[in-house]
Amino acid sequence: MAAQRTTGYAVIIVNYGDPALVAGNIGPDVDEDDRALVVLVDNFHSQKSRASAAALCIERGWLFIAAANDGFGAGVNLGVAAARRWGYHAFITLNPDAVAPMAVLRELARHVTADPLALVSPFMDTGDGAPHFRGTRMHRRTGQMRSGWSELDEDPEWANWLSGACLAFSARAFDLLGGFDEDYFLYWEDVDISRRAAEQGMRLEIRPDLLIVHDEGGTQEAGSSRTKSPTYYFYNIRNRMLFGRRHLRGRQWAGWVAASPRQSARIWMRGGRKQALTEPKGLLAAARGLLAGAGQLLRRPPSTSPRGTELKRGIRAPGPEAAGPLRITVAIPSYRRPERLAALLAALPERIAETPDVVVDVLVIDNDPAGSALDAVTSSPLEPRYVHETTPGISAARNRALDECRTSDLLAFLDDDEIPRAGWLSSLMDVWRHHRVAAVAGRLVSVFEEGTDPWMIASGTFYRRQRPTGTRLPAASTANLLLDLPQVQELGLRFEGSLGLSGGEDTMFTKQLVQRGGTLLWCNESEVEDTVVASRLTREWATQRAFSAGNGLVHVNLRLAQTSTHRLALRGRYLLGGTARVTAGLARHHYGRARRHLRHDARGMRTFHRGRGMLAGARGHHYQEYART
Repeated sequence: MAAQRTTGYAVIIVNYGDPALVAGNIGPDVDEDDRALVVLVDNFHSQKSRASAAALCIERGWLFIAAANDGFGAGVNLGVAAARRWGYHAFITLNPDAVAPMAVLRELARHVTADPLALVSPFMDTGDGAPHFRGTRMHRRTGQMRSGWSELDEDPEWANWLSGACLAFSARAFDLLGGFDEDYFLYWEDVDISRRAAEQGMRLEIRPDLLIVHDEGGTQEAGSSRTKSPTYYFYNIRNRMLFGRRHLRGRQWAGWVAASPRQSARIWMRGGRKQALTEPKGLLAAARGLLAGAGQLLRRPPSTSPRGTELKRGIRAPGPEAAGPLRITVAIPSYRRPERLAALLAALPERIAETPDVVVDVLVIDNDPAGSALDAVTSSPLEPRYVHETTPGISAARNRALDECRTSDLLAFLDDDEIPRAGWLSSLMDVWRHHRVAAVAGRLVSVFEEGTDPWMIASGTFYRRQRPTGTRLPAASTANLLLDLPQVQELGLRFEGSLGLSGGEDTMFTKQLVQRGGTLLWCNESEVEDTVVASRLTREWATQRAFSAGNGLVHVNLRLAQTSTHRLALRGRYLLGGTARVTAGLARHHYGRARRHLRHDARGMRTFHRGRGMLAGARGHHYQEYART
């Protein structure tokens, strides 16, 4: 593997399936470049292809990242995060079907290192020498695409965008943009990040003096050279609508929606008229994409508030720390998991030692009426504080934590079945010290036993999205959460008692924190590990969890609604959204079963049950996942 170098560059390749294409396209000149780190993110396709990808990385000295198949954007975000841990600050995405000489990669890296607010792509030709990419533009009102480039990106009708097939950017630009939007899965994520960059005043640049070869379609499965794959049609059509929902408002959004049938037909026609007879699956995929895109009509447009951290009135501004060391309480609510709690307490001393400049105490809140956590606490060399909270429900336990550590400066929540990894607390502290925000959330990494049902992995039940450190969040889990207690107290925050046995209390708490003027940031370097127990690795548990998540979402947002009119509108929205998810999820599940496509099978079933949960919630049913007998 290339040595760690702050002046080097990382080539991020997101692979799916047989890695032979990547092996042939990355030349020995790149392997021999001591400035380069090749990061192969393998989106899961099969055990055979994964083993081949891992073996290739060992052979070539590349960094191998095993990923669930969560799409191109998610893969790039994983690859960037991994490369940053090795000290790299310049990144180049490269498609598996693209060939880029070392000299071109070096120059792209030099460009974004010298100009960190630029996103840069080279010219691209096909393997037979035909021009492939010279810049592309999108019609601002309809999403129609055409080749071309506007030097200053000031054309009122057509907007520039750069291709993710080979796109260079700096760590600074990546952080400001919050990485790639993972909701696109495939296609349009490069259009989206290009437009977000332009909207933030960054530069989109084409380098005509740099050339790579891109034989588009090397990763496609289609019947002819012109015909595209069903995947291409589905995601291009669906994601056009997702892009519109993200970027447009009012009449512009209405015009974008009205143009959808015609623009969807244009996308399908890229494969020619004959494909209606020769490749009918493509037409069906296009129709499915249009239907999935129509689901964006039910979504509320995202907030357009700036990403920067704003200091709200009454919230403590950054400044020197008070006299004396900071006092942090690590709070661990526990319910009938003494063995897991003991393992967590045994791991904490090493993590606490990583923050020698603060005073850390540990608080265990036992929510079991029988007091099952007491033995683990009394046998721990940490000598944690122990309190027995007999009111059932996680909300009561978390509120007891707030009450017990009123004199602390910060509170770090952990669950009793987690193990913090190196840098867990110190990384949270670094982000808090830099921004002095109300809360900082970190990662929860699920670890599975050998022989786990592949359906469970494909379902995405345990997938947690990564983000660049400093990303502003609307809500977060308390599984790995640092709270600034004076700010929490000033905002008057408590955990909602009625959600104690259903879940969602942490979502409501953090949403209220943001709504009342606090700021919640992400720390990607802070990781806690959750070994998933066998009882949670069944399809029955996954579908129940999806139902509970959909039901909890509805109840949280209904409780946050400030007027009866708003609540009524939300019920209508969730009735429509739940119905759409039930319909689309069931169709996707049956399609996956018929095609033996595990991802469609599993995720379709999860979507179906999430929709059921939303419908039940909209009708007033409150599902209590953690009800006690």
